[in-house]
Amino acid sequence: MADTHNALAGPSTPRCKTPTRKRRIRASITNEFSVKRQRISIGPIDIATEPIPKNEYADVNTEPRSDRFISTRPDILFPINTTPRTNRVAQMLGLADDRFLNFTDSTSAPPDKMMLSLRRSASQLFHTPATLSPTSSLSHLAKRRQFILALDGPGIPQDPWAYPLSWSKKNVIAVACGHDIYYQNLDTREIAHLCNLPRSTMGRIRALEFAEDVASCNLVALGTTTGSVQVWDTGEEKKRIRLWSDANWAGATVVSWKGAKSQEFVVGRHDGKMSLYDVRVEKELSGWKGHKGDVFGAKWSEDQRFLASVDNRGTVLVWDSRNMSTKLAKMRHIGPAKALAWCPWKPDLLATAGTYPDGTIKIWSASNFNSPSLSASSFASASSSNLASTSTHHTGSICPTPLSTITVNSSIYSLHWSPHCKELLSVHGLSWLASPFSSSPSNDLNNTHIASASLANTPIQPAPSALTNSITVHSWPNCKRLVSVTAHSGTVGQSCLSPDGTMVFTLCYREEAMKMWKVWGERGKGGPGEEGTRRAFEKFSIR
Repeated sequence: MADTHNALAGPSTPRCKTPTRKRRIRASITNEFSVKRQRISIGPIDIATEPIPKNEYADVNTEPRSDRFISTRPDILFPINTTPRTNRVAQMLGLADDRFLNFTDSTSAPPDKMMLSLRRSASQLFHTPATLSPTSSLSHLAKRRQFILALDGPGIPQDPWAYPLSWSKKNVIAVACGHDIYYQNLDTREIAHLCNLPRSTMGRIRALEFAEDVASCNLVALGTTTGSVQVWDTGEEKKRIRLWSDANWAGATVVSWKGAKSQEFVVGRHDGKMSLYDVRVEKELSGWKGHKGDVFGAKWSEDQRFLASVDNRGTVLVWDSRNMSTKLAKMRHIGPAKALAWCPWKPDLLATAGTYPDGTIKIWSASNFNSPSLSASSFASASSSNLASTSTHHTGSICPTPLSTITVNSSIYSLHWSPHCKELLSVHGLSWLASPFSSSPSNDLNNTHIASASLANTPIQPAPSALTNSITVHSWPNCKRLVSVTAHSGTVGQSCLSPDGTMVFTLCYREEAMKMWKVWGERGKGGPGEEGTRRAFEKFSIR
């Protein structure tokens, strides 16, 4: 019956006993309730500072996410200052409520490399490389940094303040060697002896210069240590034309012809006196004294309106050619000065330079000198008063301010403006470390005199530089140094410009040698074809 009941009751349901789950207890821990949550060794990740993964296959031509009215959607849509500490710092700095709206696309995403190469190639097609001017020194002296001719000059005066070299308009160069003068035609290379001066009466030749006038360019004027002045003809006759001599005259230091279509020249002397001579007149035209020291330099302006002179005290004076005793301006370097140069293409520009301890090139404008003429007495009274109050930037000032000052910390003995481009050449001697006075822009005569006196007995401390014994070219008006080439092993005491204005002869009394350098190119030459010589409108014609 029992089996029958079980069969009627239906299939029996199997009953499986659920296995009991044992609790895992760490062997090292006796109290299971003291187990704490394990810390993860990885630090918390700041999502705001986490870099966004780059998409290497992103399309370059994506649409911009901003325009003029809708700002750029930020890369991170939730605020960065999510922690309380960040909020406190932002509130302290006043940045809690700042919101920056950017209306341009972000450039944080790097552009495609292919696009960069295409843009670079396209920019090269439209980029025009800077071309050097055929007249600039960068096209000549900078490329060929070697002299093209060297000449010996035994017996050259061992004095950097002398002028024993001159270059005529007919390409003839004359050199004073002791008591003799030799000259050479650079076209034919023929050398000739001009004269020999008696030592007892004439002394040594200290300065000579050829006439500027083309019709009289065979004439050479010379001054001697005894004060005599002579004019010789270097033509076929080779004879002396004029002689001016006086036992009371001080030694001549510089000779400067007035210019083209003129047979007048001025002579500076050791006692500060200056004399004006004319080849056609047997006597001295006029004489005046304006300097308190040796006159080391004198130059006429291109338009023959002004005469500039400089002495061993660094004083630069500008004279009116209509009245040579009238001083128009007075400038000052803090050291002895010799170099003077008037600009040929802008006659009102005057460049002056000084030696140790000055070492600067200053460029002045003669338009500041066009004031009512100052007589010698009025100028002296003005100089004795407070000159600091008279120094001004206005036109017609006694002590004008230079347009530019180039500090080179090197002795400058000669300056030349290029007639073909806006460049200025200077020749140098020793260089030194910068002094506290060389960088002073003041032109106060009292201050510069004090500075010069304080450094007069200070021995020079040579510091070799790129400008030592070099020829250097500066650009105008930015006064940038273009090229500098070491010319000699000693001080370059003098230099002279060629008739065509492209070459320069330098002289070193230590080497007793002269070197010729190609510095500039002639205007209208050196360019493609002959287009440079034609006027602008001559290139265009109808049929």
